[in-house]
Amino acid sequence: MPFIDANGVSLHYELAGARGRSVVLLHELGGTLNSWDAVAPRLAARFRVLRYDQRGSGLSEKVRQEFSNDMLVEDFEALAMAVGLDPPYHFVTVAAAATQALRFLEKHPGAVGTLVLCNPAPGVDATRATALDERAAFAMREGMRASLPTTLALSYPPNLGEHAAYQAYLGRYLGNDPVCFGFAFRALARTNMLHMLPQIRCPAMVVAGRHDSVRPHAGSAELAKKIPGARFELIEAGHFMPTQGPQPLFALLEDFLPK
Repeated sequence: MPFIDANGVSLHYELAGARGRSVVLLHELGGTLNSWDAVAPRLAARFRVLRYDQRGSGLSEKVRQEFSNDMLVEDFEALAMAVGLDPPYHFVTVAAAATQALRFLEKHPGAVGTLVLCNPAPGVDATRATALDERAAFAMREGMRASLPTTLALSYPPNLGEHAAYQAYLGRYLGNDPVCFGFAFRALARTNMLHMLPQIRCPAMVVAGRHDSVRPHAGSAELAKKIPGARFELIEAGHFMPTQGPQPLFALLEDFLPK
């Protein structure tokens, strides 16, 4: 898994699969490219698969300048160009990463082949921004472990999925830089891409986790209705679907992504 300078930041990434359509896996807020460990290698048998640690996450550069959702999209654009990943891109996103795929679609409507939005959080209403800002400030001040009760404990109960997967995820989560974690929350608080849902013209699928208490599946089902012709699926998983329910997620991707 190499590193590359893209858009002024060092990004840790993996590009696997020698041929096939370009699949881009975007991890959740607080996650890393390892969130896709049980999914990406199997996809790489058929596709050219890019996954990476987003700015401030995982092994990518820990910045000290606040960033926006647009900047995260620009990071992807620069990375895709640098590694020679050609459009159209088939995005698979988790939670808040939906905002990046939707913003890229808004900028480059002809460069997106399909969208798979897992437990999507496509935008934050302005009335919720203060709560996210407070969560960001707490993490930046007190650290990741102190933030667990209001973040990971809600989205990843220890008894959901394989225990070893949970322990590995917890370790990576605690390894987050709390400043960048706070920046990511603040970026989400200032992003709302809900207006893009009725404008999606490419094939789209919304996948909800039956055990997701952060974004209950009824809400994801209603969101899917806003996307023309979107497919909706409910699987045995929680909020962090690629880690908590990789097998049913992969089965859906294998069926939905273009051959």
